[in-house]
Amino acid sequence: MHSDLIGKIEKARRYAQEPERIALDEITVRFHGGNNEHMVRLEGGHWKCDCEVFHLRHVCAHVMTMQKVLEPMLSPEAREPGPVIIHSELISMIDKSRRYAHELERIEIDSLHARFRGSNNDHTLTLVESRWVCDCTTFRTWNTCAHVMALQRILAPMLPAAAREPGSIPTDERLVSALN
Repeated sequence: MHSDLIGKIEKARRYAQEPERIALDEITVRFHGGNNEHMVRLEGGHWKCDCEVFHLRHVCAHVMTMQKVLEPMLSPEAREPGPVIIHSELISMIDKSRRYAHELERIEIDSLHARFRGSNNDHTLTLVESRWVCDCTTFRTWNTCAHVMALQRILAPMLPAAAREPGSIPTDERLVSALN
């Protein structure tokens, strides 16, 4: 393995211990609730969920769970609780949210857009259809980087299997023919 890539793996381990380096701008997840599957989305600092409770109350256990699980990576606006409802449903939502936060396999990330504060520069990362993209030079070379590896480590239980896979190292055809 290339020594540069080994260094990136070590950096990714360090970064994974510092989730506050990541700013999630957008995320879309499929949330496997107790009864149904729901789509939960963060966009522009605002949460949306397609469940009936969210449509009625503008807050639900699914959004509360995402806020709890992703808290260090969220903007202050996205961390804000929904409207306070003095209703018996609130207790139920809090209880479900606490339980769901320990059952991360209920959550599957479909897509995300994030900014990563690296050691030297800030970088933009996206995940769409289980494919990662980062704007750093290491990613362009190796199809992976410390930023992607850190997010894979942090979000692993919520990522589809293909998005947890390591990057594929591109082969240079001239190198292959020279070795043959």
